[in-house]
Formats: sequence, C-alpha cells, structure tokens
Amino acid sequence: MQISSENYITVLTEQIKALTIENAQLKAHILDVEAKAKEASDGKTKTEESSSQPTE
Repeated sequence: MQISSENYITVLTEQIKALTIENAQLKAHILDVEAKAKEASDGKTKTEESSSQPTE
C-alpha cells in the first residue's frame, strides 16, 4: 500500500502533536512528584529540627 506524501506528512504531524502533549503531561507529572518529595523532605526536616531542640 502506498501513501501519498501529503497523507504521510499529516500522519507525522498528528504523531508530533500527540507526543508533544504526552511530553508536557510527563513534565507536569515530574514537577508534581518533585514538589511532593520536597514537601515531604521539608516536613521531615522540620520534625527532626523540632525534636532535636532541647526543651526547657
């Protein structure tokens, strides 16, 4: 089966659009996971700091 060059370009363009969207979604997911990890890390650090301070 032979595909016309216009159709081939259209298919490639649609694939690029889909991959661009998927890439943006993955970047957003990575940023979300990093933010949650930082929050968890900050919370752990604050807990450690407060427990290491002497009580008077």
